[in-house]
Amino acid sequence: MRDHFYLFIFMLHFSTGCIVSNEQTIFITGYTGASVVLPCSCAHPQSTATTFSWEFQYSDNRLIPVFEDEKYSGRRELFNERSPTNLSLLITDLRMNDQGYYRCTTEPNIITYVNLKVKGCDLVKNRRTVAVSGYSGGSVVLPCSCTELLAKPEHIQWTYFVENYYKEIYPNHQIESHKNRVKLFNPNTPGNLSLQISALTTDDRGVYQCFVSSQQLVYFRLTVLHAEG
Repeated sequence: MRDHFYLFIFMLHFSTGCIVSNEQTIFITGYTGASVVLPCSCAHPQSTATTFSWEFQYSDNRLIPVFEDEKYSGRRELFNERSPTNLSLLITDLRMNDQGYYRCTTEPNIITYVNLKVKGCDLVKNRRTVAVSGYSGGSVVLPCSCTELLAKPEHIQWTYFVENYYKEIYPNHQIESHKNRVKLFNPNTPGNLSLQISALTTDDRGVYQCFVSSQQLVYFRLTVLHAEG
């Protein structure tokens, strides 16, 4: 009987607090535009964290609570409402400035550190302008991609050189003749930024640019040939 009493006290002790399962630094890699889970959990399945917090450490060593930081607005979610012992943090639509140190703190001041590395879009570059050719009436793909195919750039733009100026043709249309004829070739792969142009005409020939938010660009020279027959 006494053994059962002490067992009850032991379980009660673990059910009123949370000792995190990993107090060492956890290294996580994410990709821009994707989602990532920063892990933090109570070690004992019967435990419950009555209070805990997630903070981000800025370069000046300031610790700002994630749920008070506007840069995460609409992009943060906790798991503890569904599972009281799971204190993990979900961040969606990752950005480069999300990279850095996070800490999950539970009572009594026990901390899990997470080092988040965010990989962005660096374009696969060519030293020279890429030459591409197609036939009038057909379609052509201008190949452009990130070195990390899981990374989605925060901004992607395709432009066409016309009237001594580069004008946008994707995602916005500054040239009426390209409207409804251009789209990303493989939108299901975040880092594939290749542009498909359909219903080609000889007027489409010229120089195109693939441009991403990191100020990187690749040039393409399109030649449109008359279809045979």
